[in-house]
Amino acid sequence: MDTTTQKGKILSMRNAQRSNKKWLPALTPVALLLMTHLSHAQGLNASASVEGSTILQNRHSDVRNEELVTFSVKPEGILRYDSRTFSGTVIGSVTHLERDSEDVARKDTFSEFSYNANWQAIDHILSFRASGNQSYIDGSGGDFLISDYFLNAETLAKVETQNYGAYLTIPEGDWIAGGGSLVYAKTIAEESEFRPNIGLNNDSAAGSLYLMNGDNAQNYFWNLNSTYTKLERSEESGNGDYIGKYATGALDSMLYNDWGIRVTASYDANELVARTDEFSNEREFKSYGVGITYREAAGRYISVTANKVDSDVERDDGDVFVGVDAAWALTPRTSVQASIGRRFYGRSASAGITYNTRKIRGAVNYSEQVTSFSQLIATPQSLGVFVCPTGDFTADACFQPSSLDYTLGDDEQFLQFITTGLELSNAIFLRKAANGEFGIQGRRGTIVLNLQYADDEYLDFDQQRKTYSANLSSSYQLSRHSSLLGNLRYGVTEQMNNGTDRDSEQWFASVGLRRTFSRYFSGDVETGYVTRSGSLATSAYGADYNERRISVTIRYDFE
Repeated sequence: MDTTTQKGKILSMRNAQRSNKKWLPALTPVALLLMTHLSHAQGLNASASVEGSTILQNRHSDVRNEELVTFSVKPEGILRYDSRTFSGTVIGSVTHLERDSEDVARKDTFSEFSYNANWQAIDHILSFRASGNQSYIDGSGGDFLISDYFLNAETLAKVETQNYGAYLTIPEGDWIAGGGSLVYAKTIAEESEFRPNIGLNNDSAAGSLYLMNGDNAQNYFWNLNSTYTKLERSEESGNGDYIGKYATGALDSMLYNDWGIRVTASYDANELVARTDEFSNEREFKSYGVGITYREAAGRYISVTANKVDSDVERDDGDVFVGVDAAWALTPRTSVQASIGRRFYGRSASAGITYNTRKIRGAVNYSEQVTSFSQLIATPQSLGVFVCPTGDFTADACFQPSSLDYTLGDDEQFLQFITTGLELSNAIFLRKAANGEFGIQGRRGTIVLNLQYADDEYLDFDQQRKTYSANLSSSYQLSRHSSLLGNLRYGVTEQMNNGTDRDSEQWFASVGLRRTFSRYFSGDVETGYVTRSGSLATSAYGADYNERRISVTIRYDFE
């Protein structure tokens, strides 16, 4: 027996044992039928679907070559409830796979769920939200664009997140406006088969508060922003907890027409608790500044200040730097925002630009934050360019909202970012990230382009990781019942660790045809190509491999 066959059988036994211990959601035909009857309850809406696929896969690598036939069955149920003050959605699915090749037969079962609930305790003032999900992601971060249930399943790690928050809004009055939030999150990640010794169980708490002048302000304009974050990491990791505090404030005193004087201050502190090595230092940074402001309106101003540093780091203490804060509505359709300053790690910046027309929509932002895998995976991000049905992020299903201030419906969510190259880890890192999302929607076709860049500098140890990705998805309606679908993804990961540089490059391309046969019955035919190269080996197929696949899918919806 060769090692490939032996490994395949071992993995199959592991998954069989794991599957025996799982309690799968009751997504049987009886349960699906019950869910459809629930939809008749007042305020309650239930739907379900069953999807079956056959995938032919031809895979080549330096480690092994194989041809696979994979059968997939995926039942899914969605339950929604909506009333005047409360709304909630629960989605559950089970994907069962059976693979067959010359060397090995393998069965896998993946259960996923997500939920969200929103209670308006006091209309437009106080609300409580809860959300969570269980999903499977590439735990290595090196194959984030191509790893799925059909390729690199052994590298997938099960991640469960829970998020509970209270949100306060202070309506804009004559003198003050603002808001705040308190959020608790829990992240549990199990080790994958390929990386059996890496998992996490973390709790985090975060609070934020912002206050600003009201709409009656004429000569004085002010704002105050503050955040507090605490991440409690599992004791087994030995990394200690993380605490971050940040506050900034500014006051503009208008002196002559649109010109005024600005006074500003900031406080920034980060600490790795219970560490006894070089990374245990508390980093505390303060700055104070004064400058000038040109302000035409609330959304059209530019401020430039000279700021002095008060820092625990001797080489930074007493330095003077120039800070810029600007927001400008160039046209009714285009606005920009930017700030340049300094934090405990050095020069800092943030920026954003939005463009909005009837057919073309775009948004770009750049941000810097100290964060972790747990925090990023628990709070998916979006630029609000496209709105999609709950659980469906395909270009064929999404649409452009009427404005970037669009209020989501009960069964809608914004198109979310791809989790760019996140490595399953307990580490704390400084992330400098840029994200861009652009969309064009016409009478028959839709094109969505997502661009992402992330530079992660780890604070726990000597490692830096950069990721670049582009995702182009499109759909074109050939007829009333047929659509042509296309997807192109490209990603690069560069990792520097203790003087060793490694990288990976990923490509994925697919084209398919979707046909609706009736109100409830539809099908897809798709062909795809995957290629991966580089020196960063993160899967059982090594660093270089490629795959060709053809899939046929049928879907039946229950309402």
